[in-house]
Order: sequence, then C-alpha cells, then structure tokens
Amino acid sequence: MIVNFEEITQELSEQEKQLLHILIAGFKKRTINNPIKEPELCKNLNSYLHHREIDVAITGARLRKLVNYIRVNKLLPLIATSNGYFVSYDSEVIQRQIKSLEQRARSIKSCADGLRSFI
Repeated sequence: MIVNFEEITQELSEQEKQLLHILIAGFKKRTINNPIKEPELCKNLNSYLHHREIDVAITGARLRKLVNYIRVNKLLPLIATSNGYFVSYDSEVIQRQIKSLEQRARSIKSCADGLRSFI
C-alpha cells in the first residue's frame, strides 16, 4: 500500500484477482488501432459485473492496480497511452512504454526530492 492512498492502493482482493481473466480477455481484443480508455473500460467492466450480480465496483484507481498486477506478474504486455490501453508484442512499442514508466518514476522522485527540502 502507498501512504496517503491506502484505501485505493491496497493489495488486490481475492474477488478482484478472480476478475483478472475477464480483464485480460478484454485487453487481448485491444490493439494500437482500437485502444480503450479507462472510463469506458470501468463502465463496461462494472456493467458486466452488475449483470452477473458480482459485488465489486472497479474504479479508475483499482483498474490501475489491476493493470499493475498484470504487468508485474508478466501476464500480458499491456501498454497505456493517452489514447488508452492496448496489448502489443512489438518490441518498439514495449520499449516506449518502458521509457514512459521510467520517465514518470523520475518525475515522481524529483517531486519527492523537492518536498524533502521543506523538512
């Protein structure tokens, strides 16, 4: 869990983990030419769950936690851009995603370093 964001960054529940196969199957249908954005994905997934009377609501934050789990556990080469999520096995596309993640990590580190000066 991440301090100040404990509720939304808590580990995946068993119920959420059971949704992974549904989410992965949906992501597999998405390519660079037909990505899906977070709001649409959450809406579709929550509708699916509601119709099956599964008592879980997926928010954007929980979706990102699921995406993180998929990537960390090497379940799918899931790419995220400003156009949405999609799957790609193209090494150049994956390299760009890695670069984006590393740039965001450096940006967050710089913010932490800046705040540290006030202590």
